[in-house]
Amino acid sequence: MRKILQIVRNDLRLFFLSRENLISLLFVPVVMTLVVGIFSGNAASESPEMLVDVIDRDGSPLSAQLLEALREANSSLILCPLDNDTAGRCELDGAGEIGPEQARGRLEERVTEAAIVIPPGFETGVRSFEPVQVTLYTLEDIGVPEAAEQALNAALQRVNGAAAAARTGAALVSQNGLLPDEDSRSAFAKQVYDRASQIWAEEPVTVNFEYAGDPPSGGPDLQSGLGQSVPGMGAMFVMFTVFGGMTALAEERAQWTLQRLATAPLSRAQLLGGKILARFVLGALQFMVVFAVGIAAGIQLGRDPLALVLVAFAYTLSITALSFALGTWIKNEAQAGGFSLLLSLVLAPLGGAWWPLEIVPRAMQIVGHISPVAWAMDAFNALIFNQARLPDVVLPIAVLLGITAVAFAWAIARFRYEG
Repeated sequence: MRKILQIVRNDLRLFFLSRENLISLLFVPVVMTLVVGIFSGNAASESPEMLVDVIDRDGSPLSAQLLEALREANSSLILCPLDNDTAGRCELDGAGEIGPEQARGRLEERVTEAAIVIPPGFETGVRSFEPVQVTLYTLEDIGVPEAAEQALNAALQRVNGAAAAARTGAALVSQNGLLPDEDSRSAFAKQVYDRASQIWAEEPVTVNFEYAGDPPSGGPDLQSGLGQSVPGMGAMFVMFTVFGGMTALAEERAQWTLQRLATAPLSRAQLLGGKILARFVLGALQFMVVFAVGIAAGIQLGRDPLALVLVAFAYTLSITALSFALGTWIKNEAQAGGFSLLLSLVLAPLGGAWWPLEIVPRAMQIVGHISPVAWAMDAFNALIFNQARLPDVVLPIAVLLGITAVAFAWAIARFRYEG
């Protein structure tokens, strides 16, 4: 173990002698984390407009009431063609109405995010307490379509709640024989429905949202931004730092340092153990720097620090293993430098380090999990945003450790002192 630690100490000493290495380890990650976190937090606070086509086949006061409730549920929804203006926000090219085929075409071309069809007889069905179906069309994309669905469900809850109140009131007066005339009961039910709708619109019960602990000092926008950028930038810069081990190995081969070490009283396991441990320490230090930035900014990193540490540990270990496994294919320093940079810039966005995977299509989410970054970000997001605990992130940790085992086995089997 003493010989392994000597190798680690020597590699770390050489690393920190370089001013460029210190800048890449300390300064650049801090700046990038803050810039990306603040920018994305501000962007998240601004709800983008979402075009939603509406085909109102009922054209009744109740369908108009439903659409108004839809606007109240989500002010970022632009209902077309109702909300079209002289600037042509709905991109209808002068068309005043939208048909089913046109709505489907606009959805497939991604002009709109969703289409809502209110069936004929909507008001009649609701007033007579008959089942009615409002249809929502979306694509497979994650994120925006759910916003339209949530808004529609919120609006329909108001309609369903008022309808339930009217039905209950009509049943009570019928059972007690208060209004034996059918027309009188219908009129009474309508009055109850209208009054229930009015009360619902006044929101008699609201939610007072408060943080259970100390709120993030930068507010929820900064929490959202840095909550993504801290683990994301950390994961990316860990790759930059650890994949530098490929370049270091290629350089030592070119300078015959590894070959001279072969004559020293060192086993191959000791040599590899020292090299691997040194890069792992650098990767862990990189994570510590970036997470320290998040803590200093005042964001909440979840309620299970042990789980957070274990995810960072497993991810850094997997990247270290991949670095040495891929390093067995590298022939020279130039090849190592270019390949490590390319690999980092591919795996980081693919795995969700730059943006949440939830906003990309389902197929890209599946492909993204080829990258270890995706498994780490799944766990980090669950811990930071969903207040998950260790049992909830066992699967990502297990996958990362599995990648580690396979990559280390490959690296040890293929390691050569000479390229």
